This record gives sequence, C-alpha cells and structure tokens, in this order.
Amino acid sequence: MSFKTLKLSQKLLTTLERLGYSEPSEVQIKTIPLLLEGHDVLATSQTGTGKTAAFVLPMLQNLKEENEMKTGDERYKIKALILAPTRELALQIHHKIESYGEAFTHKSVALYGGIKLGSQTTQIRSGANIAVATTGRLIDHIKNRTINLSEVEIVVLDEADKMLEMGFIKDIQFILSKLPINTLEVDGTLKKRQSLMFSATFPPSIMRLAKSFLKNPITVEIDKENLSTKQVEQVVHYVNSEEKMPLLSTLISANNWNQVLVFTNTKLQADKIVSYLNENAILAQAIHGDKSQGMRIEALNAFKEKNIRVLVATDVAARGIDIMNLPHVINFELPTKNEDYIHRIGRTGRAKQSGEALSLIGEKELTQLKEIEELINKTLPTISTEGFNYTPHVKVSQKKSDSESKKKNLNLKKAKELAEKMMGKENMGNKNTQKKGKPSKQGPSNKRHF
Repeated sequence: MSFKTLKLSQKLLTTLERLGYSEPSEVQIKTIPLLLEGHDVLATSQTGTGKTAAFVLPMLQNLKEENEMKTGDERYKIKALILAPTRELALQIHHKIESYGEAFTHKSVALYGGIKLGSQTTQIRSGANIAVATTGRLIDHIKNRTINLSEVEIVVLDEADKMLEMGFIKDIQFILSKLPINTLEVDGTLKKRQSLMFSATFPPSIMRLAKSFLKNPITVEIDKENLSTKQVEQVVHYVNSEEKMPLLSTLISANNWNQVLVFTNTKLQADKIVSYLNENAILAQAIHGDKSQGMRIEALNAFKEKNIRVLVATDVAARGIDIMNLPHVINFELPTKNEDYIHRIGRTGRAKQSGEALSLIGEKELTQLKEIEELINKTLPTISTEGFNYTPHVKVSQKKSDSESKKKNLNLKKAKELAEKMMGKENMGNKNTQKKGKPSKQGPSNKRHF
C-alpha cells in the first residue's frame, strides 16, 4: 500500500516522497483515514511504528492555513495542541511537524521547561498555530496568559500512559478544562473539537481518562506480534551483575561498535557507566533528569554526529530520541516497567531499517525477562562472550522449597520455646529476689557488663 491510498493531499505526498517515505506503517494505515474524516481516536502505539506521522500528517491537512499576520490577542491563539511527557519527545514532534509541513504555512512551537518563557512567548506571537508542549510548561504559559487555548480544534495526548505514570493526571485535567468542546467558525457554524490519545497500553486509568476526554472514539489496536519491531534482532547475554561494566566495555570495543545507546534505570547508574567507559577509552555521555536542557541537547547532537560512541540514558530522558539508522541498543538492566522494554528497543530498527537490541541479564532479572518474553510473544536467543561465563541458577523445586521452609519454621519454633523457658526462669528468679526485701543499693556485682 502507498500513501496515495490514504487520501493525503498532493503537498504531503510530494514531501513524503522527497523524504524517502514510500509505504505507510500499520498504525498510519489504520489511523490516518479516520483522522482525515474528523473522528476521535484511541490508539495503541509503540516507539518506531510511525505514530508521530500518523497524527501529524492529517493534522497538517485538516488545519486551515493562515496567510495573514496575526495582531493583538490573535497572536496567542493556538489551533492544535499536542501534549508529550518529556522535553525530548516534544522537540522530536516539533521537528517532525516542521519537516512534514514544509509546504504549508502552519507554524509549530515547542514549549518545555529549562529555558525562559520569554523566548517561547516570542515564538507563539510570531504566528504559531500548533503547540507541542510538556504539561508543566504549558500550565506556566496558561497562568501567564501567554497562550490562548480557546480555539483549539485538534488536541493530541501522546504516550498518555507515560504521562499518567509520571503523575501528570492533574495537570492534564487542568489543561483539558481550558479547551473548548467545539470551535466557532467565521460563518457562525460550530466545529467539533477532534481529540486523539496514543498509549502503549489500555489500563483502567487510561480508559477513565479517555472516557472524559474523547467523544465516541474509534479504537485502533496494533497486533500483539508487532509490539516489538520486526527489524530488531533481540538477544540476551547472561552475566554476573558485578561484571556488567567490563562486559559492556568489552562488547563495544571487541565489536568496534561506534554508535550505541545504553539504557539504565537511574541517574546515578548512568553517570557511573559513563565514567567507566571514558576510563576505558570509549567516549560516552549521559542524558537524564539532572542534566540541563542544553547539556542534554549537546550530548544528543554529539551522539547523532558520531562525535561520541555511546549515549547512556534513563527511560524518561530517552523519550523522543529519534536517530535514523541507529545500529545498537543495550539494556544495561531491564526497565522498571516491562512495557518500557518495547520503547527502548524501538530506538533501533526505525523506518524499516535493521538494528540489534542486547539485554544484559543478571540473576535478579531472570523472572522479569520471562515476563517480557510473554509480553512480546517471543523467546529471546542468548549469546555469550569469552571470559564472561555465566549460567542462570536452577531454581529449587517447590517440593524441596516447602520442605526446607517447614524445617526452618520448626527450628524457629524450638528456639522460641527455649527462649520462653529461659525468660520464665529469669522472671521467676527476679520475682523471688524482690520478695526478700528491698534491692541492694550496691546493685548487681556484674554491673560493669551492662
């Protein structure tokens, strides 16, 4: 199937052809026609499946182009709003809008923390009609009256599950309360606001939000087999936890890998990995919440331009990293949330390119690995490296485990009974001593032991 069958305008078709896109992805095939018709949509979406284009392309086509310069309060009015959980993702979407919309007069602005409000306000006033924002920074603009959401026609919640997980539900509800249900057109007709929500999963919290936010939405779900990108070769390397650092360094050096994205769960661990790799002559930088926006952008650009070999990232900071032809992703440790495994490996194998995702699995991660394999419907093959021999311990059978547990409880019971007897005798002795008369002022002869 080609993009022509999706009823996109010639402007978009020409741009997509220039950018080298020939065939739409599954999420694009299922959502673009619905969005062009104005339906509300609730869709499952995974990293690397083309979901950004799935909502940006119809948005660019459906929005009315503005050719006149805005004046007065009109300068602050936005027609389309996209909410994202992180700065990186907001910037990525913003850049995609600029790329896909080069033939249109639409103008996008990215609103996120870490920089002054003033510079963003200037961009809004210069004619922006599309805003891509993190919730906190958008609320800053709302309270400062530097943005007007009274005429929003299209609103998108991207990675809604991540926003809820990060505790943004109240911020989202506040922002949604500022949006119109319908928009009054120049000719006096009412235009229904179109709402879209993209989420990796549909837990009860997402469904409650969708019910309050979407109107008669059409649900689009991607087949479970497609949750993990088909172009990504996924492998597992068992290793003792204390040997993960040297194994990581060995893998990168021995295989001469020059562009590797490493995921870890904490900011502290990310910095430790960077220090270790740099000490072993492997240039690396980290991006995480403690880094300023400027430092994060600088590290990401250095990685894209291959000035450094390794970028180490936490899950939150990595949302929005979009690097074409990224060959290697390594999970230094499995993510806290199993679904984030899919987001991580989706950083490689993008746009139908091949890639490799390697997970370093320690003893404590064996159970979680099985859960992830069930999630993606796939048993992951293993690889090994000379000098790093490790075989997962065989779990003790339930029968043996129960027997040992009973034996342990019996020993504890005997110990408790013995202690109670000893305490009983001691109390009895104290009681008899007290009956003989007043305690001696001198105190016990062994007082020095207390």
